[in-house]
Amino acid sequence: MSNFEKNHNKQAEQVLLSGKPEHLLSRVEVFKKMCRMLELMRRNFLENDWHHYSKLIPRQQFIHLMQVRHSLPCNLSKIMRVTGMTSAGASIFVDKMVKKGVFERQEDPNDRRNIIINFTERAGRKTEELDNRLNRYILKFFDNCSEEEIANLEEASRLVCRVLDSPTLDDNIDL
Repeated sequence: MSNFEKNHNKQAEQVLLSGKPEHLLSRVEVFKKMCRMLELMRRNFLENDWHHYSKLIPRQQFIHLMQVRHSLPCNLSKIMRVTGMTSAGASIFVDKMVKKGVFERQEDPNDRRNIIINFTERAGRKTEELDNRLNRYILKFFDNCSEEEIANLEEASRLVCRVLDSPTLDDNIDL
């Protein structure tokens, strides 16, 4: 076998982001690699999609909006948890989104001190359109998968979501 063939085989065996053949990755490393790859693809999609809205909303506000969209309707404290913003930062973000016609505020009928934040009808439609584009983007990755492979991926995804959503998972684990 020539050096060219050896190098070509070696490159074909290497995997984006890790630089290592998949069969050599440990359980944790392959999981971390999957998370990095998914995040990279998601971030690239959102970055490209943001250009549709770049004249209307700054990039960082768009990122925060994408972080909270699945938590709405919610209150300011939930926005703080989801985005990692301080109380002041989250409040400023919500104020800006209200002024741009993205969010609306309503009093909580059960607690007048609590304000519920939600999308305006127009913004809800726009984020639904974005989610539809994201769904089509994701589904393209599975064009060459069999139905059995897709079912296996779906089951694995449900398991990962269940584990990560577990209330017993402590975010402040000391290692």
